[in-house]
Amino acid sequence: MRVAIYARELQGRAGRARLDRQIAGLAAQIGRQSGWCHVATYADQGAAGRPGLSRLLADAPGHLDMVVVDGYGRLSPDRRERHALLAQLGGAGVRVVVLRPAAARRLARMVANLALADVVGEAVG
Repeated sequence: MRVAIYARELQGRAGRARLDRQIAGLAAQIGRQSGWCHVATYADQGAAGRPGLSRLLADAPGHLDMVVVDGYGRLSPDRRERHALLAQLGGAGVRVVVLRPAAARRLARMVANLALADVVGEAVG
């Protein structure tokens, strides 16, 4: 399965760091999937223009089987535009899959905090 990443963040140094973390998290998740091969990364930073998305749409037909994002809103915050993009990719035979590395980290942190609270509670009680 030929898999590409699409990531998008706002302009600025903090946005660049978040963009890099977003890409790294998605790449790590792709690497854990049997049969998935990370073949390309497309990214946009800032609100003006989305050359990464344009390249993705041009490359998708015949070159990609799947695009992973960490939320559908990365494609577009506008619901109509997002629907049109999903339809265009679907028409090219490309599935869009949401992987949420940030949500997985939050869940792991919450479980660890609950376990710590349980240990502390037993020590105090």
